[in-house]
Amino acid sequence: MFDSKKLERVFFNLILNACEASPWLDGTITITAKDTGKDLEIRVTDGGPGIPESVRDTLFDPFVSYGKPNGTGLGLAIVSKIVQDHSGSVCIEQTSERGTTVLVRLPFSQQPVTAGVKSTPM
Repeated sequence: MFDSKKLERVFFNLILNACEASPWLDGTITITAKDTGKDLEIRVTDGGPGIPESVRDTLFDPFVSYGKPNGTGLGLAIVSKIVQDHSGSVCIEQTSERGTTVLVRLPFSQQPVTAGVKSTPM
């Protein structure tokens, strides 16, 4: 089961970051989704200057920010928490001076989860 509002927040934050990282006149953002059979892979790619090595290992920690003078450093921490709550993962798949790709993996559930419902034999 997915919480659509929380996942909307995940992708809003990732797309906003991609927009803010991309050049004004030539800022292309690419979003792809792929069904691997066991999970859904979503990639958000920007054309920005990349993420410096000094913050790569802590980028998903609270209060870590780069390149935004008014950034709180909570956007990617929120993304990470929501994705983990959905049994998924998020990472920087690649980054360079030509852009960054963030990869989100969300597993497909084999059986729907029904909270609070017990089945009893008849």
